[in-house]
Amino acid sequence: MPLCFAPRDWQERFVRAYQTNLKKNFLLEGCTSAGKTAGALHAFDSLKNVLDWRFLVVVVPAEHLMRQYAQDAFNLFGLNLFCSGTVRSLGRLPTPEELLQQDYHGLVISYQWLTSSNNASLLLNDLSRTVAGKVFLILDEVHHASSDLAFGQACETAFPDTIISHRLMTSGTPFRSDNRRILGNWLTYAPVEENAYQCIPDFQYRLADALSDEIIPPFSFVTMEGEFAYRRGRAVYNGRTFTNATNEQQLKDALNTAIDVEGGWVQEAIVWAHTRMKRDRAKGLPECATYVRVPTILAARQMKERIRRLTNEDALVVVSRDDEPGSITNFQLGRDSSEQIEQFAAETGYSARSWIIGVGMLGEGVSIKRLKYRIHATNIRAILSFMQDLGRLLRRFPEDNPEPVETLIPAHPDLIDLAVSALNEIAHVVREREENDSSQDESGSNEAGNSQGGQQLTLSNFMPISSTGELGKQIVDGEEIESEYANVAEWAIANKPIWQIFPRTPAHLAQMLVEDKPLFDILRKEYEEAFNQTSSNQGSSVTVILQGFPSEYNGYLPTKKTAFARREANKKAYRLACILYGSASEDEKKEKVKQIHTIAKSRNCLPSNSFIAHEGWERIYQWLCDRIAEAPTLKGIEDL
Repeated sequence: MPLCFAPRDWQERFVRAYQTNLKKNFLLEGCTSAGKTAGALHAFDSLKNVLDWRFLVVVVPAEHLMRQYAQDAFNLFGLNLFCSGTVRSLGRLPTPEELLQQDYHGLVISYQWLTSSNNASLLLNDLSRTVAGKVFLILDEVHHASSDLAFGQACETAFPDTIISHRLMTSGTPFRSDNRRILGNWLTYAPVEENAYQCIPDFQYRLADALSDEIIPPFSFVTMEGEFAYRRGRAVYNGRTFTNATNEQQLKDALNTAIDVEGGWVQEAIVWAHTRMKRDRAKGLPECATYVRVPTILAARQMKERIRRLTNEDALVVVSRDDEPGSITNFQLGRDSSEQIEQFAAETGYSARSWIIGVGMLGEGVSIKRLKYRIHATNIRAILSFMQDLGRLLRRFPEDNPEPVETLIPAHPDLIDLAVSALNEIAHVVREREENDSSQDESGSNEAGNSQGGQQLTLSNFMPISSTGELGKQIVDGEEIESEYANVAEWAIANKPIWQIFPRTPAHLAQMLVEDKPLFDILRKEYEEAFNQTSSNQGSSVTVILQGFPSEYNGYLPTKKTAFARREANKKAYRLACILYGSASEDEKKEKVKQIHTIAKSRNCLPSNSFIAHEGWERIYQWLCDRIAEAPTLKGIEDL
């Protein structure tokens, strides 16, 4: 065993279980961040000489994970795995014989590569010539492969029983969202009721186990409520919330309005994470970062700009080629996204970037240890995607004294249910049907948000108008903590030195306050006194002045403020019209300015033909600044 690898207790138990139950097909279910990669490689390394395994093949769920898996194999066990896929000069993958001659122990490929061209059959032929019956196969995150779809069919073609000595399949979420079996010929499915079958792992290590063993950091969820205004068809809905929704459509519209990047909910979410990261920097942890999950590449671009305007910080956007096939974006990356993720993960000190935005790139296996916060700004509500996103945070950082991590979610009941049940066991049950549903993506995770988990934001009869954001309940260990306890805990950690060193999240402190009523009463009294004192001193508080406004603006009388803000908004509207319609005549530009004002008022939920005070014009001004920043990508005011 390599000196650099010290197996965890569960990895030792797994390898012993594997050695004593050496099945042809073995399913390891291990939660995210538990160390499935090391566990699987440990099994290979401990038995390769005993069972005369001459060649290792690993299949991973994404191209950008091949190098990461190969790097782990080398660092932990000294194994050399080829991970470059098809070699351009050869026009093919090197054969096992060629790799063995160059001191490789095997190769890493992706499910995507295996389904391209005739790669599965070509690999089968290569394996059959020199290492037939001597191949150890690891199918990483095997839930991506179903016998009914291309990934699973390619695996069955390339790795038949005559070629493979043993198959070790791993998954942190051994289930699919499309009611299909995961390689049903190789995995065990036991009947649980009529026409229903459950996937049975051969070894399990759950999230609750990892939390108890302190392999992963303490984690909690923060919910954010809000009021939402949106248009559906000709009707405009104001004052909508997640709690007063009366049907599924209203819940979807509320969620899509909440995650609209232009709205107040997203602004409050960004401020929430930014405030926490400033607190981390103050206590000597400048590398801590936030992961923002968005539904589309357009939303990623808008989120990057919104973060810049609110925090004056740059965010890294990572997208894969499969996030939006055929889409045209501004992210014409000069380098591979995998390299950018690796660079982001390695950044240290106060120069480390604090934000990373992903559409689908930060999936299983991506390791950025310094991620401490996550904002769920996507309409996806599928459990598979939710658990995988949670896993991006569950890394020990710093290793010797790991920081707790938090996820901010919209207060949508489905997302709250997922957060409450995060530690529960999830069985993969397939219910047989008379007819097959239309096929989804290979992982069954509905990443595009077209069914089950969400919906596309580009709905012809739906338009978000405005939103607000307010912290609500917090969730820890499957328990919902009421906001009165959460608010006191948030205040204590932010303002009381003795609680600023609390080693867990505010939700954990709130959970403790629920059980300790005397302590809660003391802190609540201090909180209320501080809140009342702040309210009485609001006249002396510092108000943020919009960029481009004079420093003396706050001293203006309301009438003067209104006149100034309206004038500045008019300048911005004219500037936007000039950018979008540079060749138009002055009369045409004036007409476009009127249209821009109409849209701006509608988007900010302001009356179109009534008096607007300075606060309204300030909102319009900021909205126009954001539109001007995006103007090079807009075709015209129809895109506003």
